[in-house]
Amino acid sequence: MRVRLRYMKVVLLFVVTYGVLKTIYALHLAQSPQLQFQNAVKLKFQSWFQNILASDLELESNEMFLRHVEKVRKEKRAHDWSSEFWDLDEKVISNLPLELKVPSYFRDDDQRKPIFQPFDPRFTLGVYLSYLNKNQGSEPVPFHWSDWVDMEKLKKYILPKKDGKIRCSFFDISNKGELVQGSELQPVQSYCQEDSSNPLGYNIFAFPGPQMVPNNEILGKSYLYTSAPSPVKLVFLTDTLGSYEVYVADPSNNDLKHSLLHNDIVKKLDIDKVNVLNEYNTLVKTHPPRNKDEVMNDPEVTIPRDAFDVDVNSILDGLKGRDLNVMDDAYRKSIEYSHHEEDPPKFFREAKLLEKHPEKWLGDHYDWRFFNGITVGNEDQKLSLHHLVKSYLSFARQHGIITWISHGSLLSWYWNGLAFPWDTDIDVQVPLSELHKLGKRFNQSLIIENVGTSEDKFNGMGRYFVDIGSSITHRSKGNGNNNIDGRFIDIDTGLYIDITALALTDTDTPQRYDYLVESQPHIRKALEGLKDDNGNVNYRDKNRELEAYNCRNNHFATYDELSPLVLTLVENSLSYVPSNFVMTLNYEYKLNALTDKNYRDSFYLNNFRIWVITQIVLDYLQDPQRWVDEHKASGDDKSAEKKKKRVAVDKEKRVISNVEKWRINKLTTQDHANLLQHGSIFKEYVKTMHFTSYHEKELGLLMKSDIAGVTKHMEHYKHKGEWLRSDLFMSKVMRQRFDFEEAIDEVFKLMDLYAEE
Repeated sequence: MRVRLRYMKVVLLFVVTYGVLKTIYALHLAQSPQLQFQNAVKLKFQSWFQNILASDLELESNEMFLRHVEKVRKEKRAHDWSSEFWDLDEKVISNLPLELKVPSYFRDDDQRKPIFQPFDPRFTLGVYLSYLNKNQGSEPVPFHWSDWVDMEKLKKYILPKKDGKIRCSFFDISNKGELVQGSELQPVQSYCQEDSSNPLGYNIFAFPGPQMVPNNEILGKSYLYTSAPSPVKLVFLTDTLGSYEVYVADPSNNDLKHSLLHNDIVKKLDIDKVNVLNEYNTLVKTHPPRNKDEVMNDPEVTIPRDAFDVDVNSILDGLKGRDLNVMDDAYRKSIEYSHHEEDPPKFFREAKLLEKHPEKWLGDHYDWRFFNGITVGNEDQKLSLHHLVKSYLSFARQHGIITWISHGSLLSWYWNGLAFPWDTDIDVQVPLSELHKLGKRFNQSLIIENVGTSEDKFNGMGRYFVDIGSSITHRSKGNGNNNIDGRFIDIDTGLYIDITALALTDTDTPQRYDYLVESQPHIRKALEGLKDDNGNVNYRDKNRELEAYNCRNNHFATYDELSPLVLTLVENSLSYVPSNFVMTLNYEYKLNALTDKNYRDSFYLNNFRIWVITQIVLDYLQDPQRWVDEHKASGDDKSAEKKKKRVAVDKEKRVISNVEKWRINKLTTQDHANLLQHGSIFKEYVKTMHFTSYHEKELGLLMKSDIAGVTKHMEHYKHKGEWLRSDLFMSKVMRQRFDFEEAIDEVFKLMDLYAEE
């Protein structure tokens, strides 16, 4: 027996050593051979050490286990009083309430109209898609933010008569004493003014500074309702065919007359019902997009070497004397402003919370204009981020914009292709030339998620605002206020993707690139020829020779670390990642981050391929049967109460011991079956199991640089592009039982109630 065990260990060691050598050969890393070997060995042996203790149960190949999954699904749905698991029911998903009756007051001018129109993207998008079907985007369309953002929290301030309306003083919290201590409050008059001409009775015209959470929600929506410029352009995405770009009429004029309630679009359409998916499908089939040739689908994309260096003066010269459209003119002005502003102020503004708020940092993850409350840690956060990432990647790819996920988002992709459960935003990078493309063509545009898929299935109704900063020509850190070049913002939540551009600059490279000079004679010779009389080399010239580029927060990458980009799936959406992603992650996080399955309060269950709260599993291991009884879907109020009491325990954060890691790694098939009784674990596993399984195999192919294998693997994957998490608004419809007609009736009732006062 001992001899056999030793033999197995020798075989394992041989396999690992072979894998090491194969990795060294496959990964075309721009490093010295010594470092290549060290890192490859470290990665392979760390992976081996971590996974030799873990079980590989191949759950998706176990028919008995899969039958158990379906059994649990039926049990969960049978006792799903809160509709928590509605999106795991294929019958429900196939019959979503996507059709709405058009309120009669849109067609009959003699009927009373509500002062406040309830928000429903099924109605807004259905109407605009129907309008595009008939007009094909030939004319600019009217726009008001109240049709595109949920203003429900303003309703109680809009409906009352003058005497019942709030004033700017409502937002003055300077007298709150200890609550505002340490916060740099802004004078109310610097962002609010009384205005009896609009339904709110006041205008919010500027960023308000730190505030309480409820006030931040009202202030952002009030700004959109009263003062915010409209987007310059609406961009309706399709699944794979390109997009429809439509200009907005009079975007600088924020006026309710541009809203659907007053602009007569619905009346001109002469419709009595609207189905948002049918309108999308009709548009795509009847009038296909005209920019399909822009769509990027190549397995590899070589980044042009000149994409990191943009001659701004040449751009300005090219724009002079031309008859510019509104986008080009705004682009020209932004370059001129940036060119002449030596110390640009902070451009992006977040929903700043008061210093005394126990988690004030949370507000920094939301754009103040679209802030709709704290979502961190709840289901809405996952839904928003999933569709945010999918839509950005689809938008960029379908318009030929070279981009890739970066920083923590690249690390989370490495693990299972998904965002980490604790993520609050997403990071992407672009070459500088692509930032200019974004600014020139799409700055201040509203991007609308593809409502349907190529299989005529419902996808989502997300809307995203493209905002490019005002200091595009500044490529160094400067005053540190503008490290972010652009944002792609979810207007439902205020969550965003940070966009940073890599460029050739005069910032000195980190020491990790010194070996390039030492090991490559042609670089060393070139730098010798660039030395000045004092023997120094200009950093920009040095970076050009090294092909090293950086963002404004001094994150560096060399050309060989990035290019070629390889096609993959991120959150089940087609995207590109740097070919040398392992080295990129090593530089930023060290190789431990690629192998350590315990982070903060979470543990990676490799058989489920998801991160779970560690304490949940440890609680299970203490007494499996009691744990199963507590979490089993039974509809028992006592069981539910027990689960509530354990929430505080579940949130405990600590690094677990090696013994605890060993016990978790040794979980059996039955243990995994038992863990599925936990609602969040079950839902996450079932929704992501096909994609994470795909990603695991794809990652292995990418590690071997087998691009042909990746392409073939992707061709056979049936679920490509499908949403893994439901649309945010449809989740509200299904879980909160939101009803458009009932919401309108409620407005009329409130109008009558206020009229009696």
